[in-house]
Amino acid sequence: MIDQARLPGATSMSDRYWAFIVGGLWLVIMSASLIESYAYRYAGVPLLVISLVFYARSSPRPSIDWRGWLCLAWGFYAFLRFTLQFALQSDHPVGDRDVLFLMPLIFPPLAYGLFLVWSDIEKLIAVYFGSALLILLWQTPIAAIAEGRTVIPLIQHNQIHGAVCCGMIFIGAALWLLYYLTEASVSRTMRLYASVLSPLICVLCLLGIYGSKSKGVWLSLLPVLPILAFLILRSLKPRSAIAVLLASFVLLASGVYAARDNIDRTAGPTIAATVAMFKDAETTEPVGQAISRSITSDSTPIAMSARLQLWANAWELFSAAPFFGWGSEWLTRWPHTHYSNVGYTFMHNGYLEILIRHGLFGAVVFTAMLASFCGSVWRAASMRVIPKQAMFAYFLILFFFSLTILSNSNNRLVSGESLSILTAAFALACQLKLRTGAGTHPFRTGEPNACPSSNDRHMRFQPETPPLQRFA
Repeated sequence: MIDQARLPGATSMSDRYWAFIVGGLWLVIMSASLIESYAYRYAGVPLLVISLVFYARSSPRPSIDWRGWLCLAWGFYAFLRFTLQFALQSDHPVGDRDVLFLMPLIFPPLAYGLFLVWSDIEKLIAVYFGSALLILLWQTPIAAIAEGRTVIPLIQHNQIHGAVCCGMIFIGAALWLLYYLTEASVSRTMRLYASVLSPLICVLCLLGIYGSKSKGVWLSLLPVLPILAFLILRSLKPRSAIAVLLASFVLLASGVYAARDNIDRTAGPTIAATVAMFKDAETTEPVGQAISRSITSDSTPIAMSARLQLWANAWELFSAAPFFGWGSEWLTRWPHTHYSNVGYTFMHNGYLEILIRHGLFGAVVFTAMLASFCGSVWRAASMRVIPKQAMFAYFLILFFFSLTILSNSNNRLVSGESLSILTAAFALACQLKLRTGAGTHPFRTGEPNACPSSNDRHMRFQPETPPLQRFA
C-alpha cells in the first residue's frame, strides 16, 4: 500500500485544509460544463502544482504505468513539434488552439491530484449537481422555449455549447440517481438528495436541449436514450423500471408531439438537403461533386453549406498530409484551400481537427489513449473500485460527446477541454487505485477493501485511510 506524503508538520486540520482546497479546485474544473469561462484553467495551475508537490513527497512514490507514459510521450512529441515548427519556419506558424494538443502532459499529475481526494468524490459530485440545478432553474427560460424561440442553456456562449453541456449533465444525473436507487448501503440522506435533484435536472436539461435547436445534439442524444432505458431495466425491479420508463416515454413523446411543427421547421430543411446530397452521391455523381452541388444549392441551409465547405477544406488539407498532418502549419495553408472564403477556421468536426494537425498517427495515438482509459475504468468497476453506474456514465458521456463532435468542434470548447481533463484524470486515478490495491470506491469510503493486492487476497479486507490523512 502506498502511503501519501504530507507537508512537513502537517496536522489533521491541515489535511482537511488541503483536501478542501484540492476538492474546490476540482469543482472549478467541473464547472466548465455549467459556466463557460477559463476559470478551469486558472484552477488547473495550482492543482497541478499541489499534485506535483504531494507526488514528490510521497513515500514510496508510485510509479507511472504505460498509460501515463503514453500521455507524457504524446505531450512531449506535440510540444517538440510545435516548438520546432515555430522556431524553424520563417512565418512562425501558431495554429488556432494547437497548444491544446499538449494537454496530455498534465494528465498523470492531475490524476494523482484526484487520487488525493478520492474519498471526497461523492461530496464533490453532490455539490456539482446541486450547482447544476440552481443554474438550470435560473437560466432556463421556459416561457421562451414554449414559444419556440431559440435559447442558450446554462451560462454558455451559444446554444450549441449549452446543448452539449446539457446532454452530458442529463446523462450524469440520470445515472447518479440510478446508483442511489440500486445500492442498498448508500446514505439515506444522499438517496433523498439525488431523488429530488436528478429528475428536475433531467427535465430542465431536456428542455434546454430542445430550446437550443441544436440539430447535432438532438441526433446525438437519440441513441443514448435507449441505452439509458436498457440500463434502467437491468438495474431496477421490473415493475419500478417499467413504470419509470413508461412515464418518461409518455412525457417525452407528448413534448415531441406538441413541438412537432417547431422541430420540423428547425431540422426539416437540413434533413431534406442531406438526403438529396446522399441520393446524388449514390446515383450519378462522385461524392465530391455531390457535396459541391449541395454547397451551392439554394435549398441547402446556410449553416449546412458552411459546414460542408469547412469539411471540404479540412479534407483537402488532410489528403495532402495524411500520415502526420500539418502541425501548426495548417493555418497558413488554409487560405489556399478551395473554399477559403468560408470565413471560419473552426472545423465543426472534432475528428478533422485532429487529422489536419496530426494526421492518422495522431488519430491512432488518441484512440489508443482513450481505449486505455476506458479499459482502466471498466476494470475498476469490475473490481468494485468504483460503482458500475460511474462506469456507465463515463462510457455514455464519452459516446454522446463523440457523436456531437461529428458536426461541431466541441473538443476545442471550454467544456470539451474540461471533459478531456476529467476523463483522463478519473481513468488514471482508477488505475492508480487498482495498482495500489486500494479498492474502496469513492462512493463508499468506509467499506472494506474489495480489491486486495495479489499477496493479500486471502486476508481480511481492511478499510482504507484517505490519502491526505496518511503519514509518509
